[in-house]
Amino acid sequence: MIARKSALIIFVQILNGLLGYIALKFISLYMSPWEYGVVGFAYSFVALFSIFGDLGFNQAHIKRVSEGKDLGTCIATFAYIKLFLVGLMSSTVIGSIFVWKYIFHRGFESPVHEQAVYVMLAYYVLWALSQIMTSTFIARREIAKYQVPSLIYTLVRVTLTIFIAFYNLGVLLLSYSYVVGEFFYFIFNLALFRGYRIGKPSMSYFWSYAKYAINIALAGISVVIMTNIDKVFIQLFWSAKEVGEYFAVFNLSRFVILFSSAVGTLLLPTISSYHSNHYLDQIKEIVLRAERYLSMITFPIIMIMVSLAYPIIHILLSDRYLPAVIILQILPLFVLVEVLSGPYTQQLSGMNMPNYARNRVIIMMLTNVLLDMILIPKDISSLGIKLLGWGIKGAAIATVISYIVGLLYIRIVSWRITGVKGNWKVGIHALAALLMAGVLDYIQRYVCIARWYDLIAISLVGISVYFGILFVLREFKREDMYYFLEIMNTQGLLRYVVNEIRR
Repeated sequence: MIARKSALIIFVQILNGLLGYIALKFISLYMSPWEYGVVGFAYSFVALFSIFGDLGFNQAHIKRVSEGKDLGTCIATFAYIKLFLVGLMSSTVIGSIFVWKYIFHRGFESPVHEQAVYVMLAYYVLWALSQIMTSTFIARREIAKYQVPSLIYTLVRVTLTIFIAFYNLGVLLLSYSYVVGEFFYFIFNLALFRGYRIGKPSMSYFWSYAKYAINIALAGISVVIMTNIDKVFIQLFWSAKEVGEYFAVFNLSRFVILFSSAVGTLLLPTISSYHSNHYLDQIKEIVLRAERYLSMITFPIIMIMVSLAYPIIHILLSDRYLPAVIILQILPLFVLVEVLSGPYTQQLSGMNMPNYARNRVIIMMLTNVLLDMILIPKDISSLGIKLLGWGIKGAAIATVISYIVGLLYIRIVSWRITGVKGNWKVGIHALAALLMAGVLDYIQRYVCIARWYDLIAISLVGISVYFGILFVLREFKREDMYYFLEIMNTQGLLRYVVNEIRR
């Protein structure tokens, strides 16, 4: 059932990714990188403060519900916590702008930057409130209820984005597309939530939540900072144009994380349930199995993006984004590293050791911020310090290095505590992916990749080479093929979705 539910997440996220790409294509054709950079900056700026809308309580809710605590009491307690956190998040965003403008007497690159920030704040408020429902769905492993509303959100936002971009209606309306999409997302989640018993909030439950959340709050804060600080730094030391170029490539790269998030969404409550019943052998088995399949799927996708960076940007975006080719040759590697880290992070969190997941992301965040400060700015004029000034390339390098440091940490800790040394077959996947990249590089020397069907054809050649090598090395077997075909059976997926929503 984990495979079936993971397949549903992957299927919905692929649809979301394709729809999101269509919106990105219209933006790249009809709007400038500067305009998209304003939206990227506003999104990342408010995201830095979204840490106050979580503080580890989302994971705590998933953990406690999956352990079998009273559902009604959990929902009520969590709802009160989220309402307080949303207020805290909103006040910190507004307060920070007040301090920046009226105490430090600084401003934004343009007035529309500040206006876009307030619009994105409304988006994040709705997003945080929706987590009352979505975290409950995850904890109960009701993945259909968790995924279907996200498809509704994407459909609404993409439709509006296409209209706004085509008629070039401006940055603010593009920002509002996020809010309108999130409003529909919130309403749809609320509709699916009807029928759940909501009890009374409990102080003992609150302290139980807080005890777990305090161990991972810093982890959540660090992830948000690490994911968004680079865009803010690029805006601060360069301009919205560079932010737009970087943000577009970032959005192209991160869709691959859907494979990791699909499995990770189910691993935490599953491992938590196994751990409460002392099924330690099953935990090791599921972690190694998840690592193998995630690695097998992710390696070829990342290497295709790196190898075909120029035609991907030329065909899928526009030539205005060609300065970001080097970014697409670097940045996707962070996704690969994060995917390989996922099963071990979920393992330790599910076994009531979230402090190690926290330590990992704190180390990553500190590494990332330090490298961003060294690699992105040309100088810090107020301090008279000269720096490397690599701009968006420096941001990409900083991101990849910080994720590699996190992978090394979590693997060493997992090995020492649980004895899981990892799946050695990941090395075979890496070898096959490198050989595939060599073949793609050779093909590009003699074949002009100028149309979308050229890109698809060359990518399919690469994938065939990759799985052919795995087949020769007996790493990809007939049962693996049947496994993938079974979990992606559309009739089974549809039947599962309908049955769960009816319940």
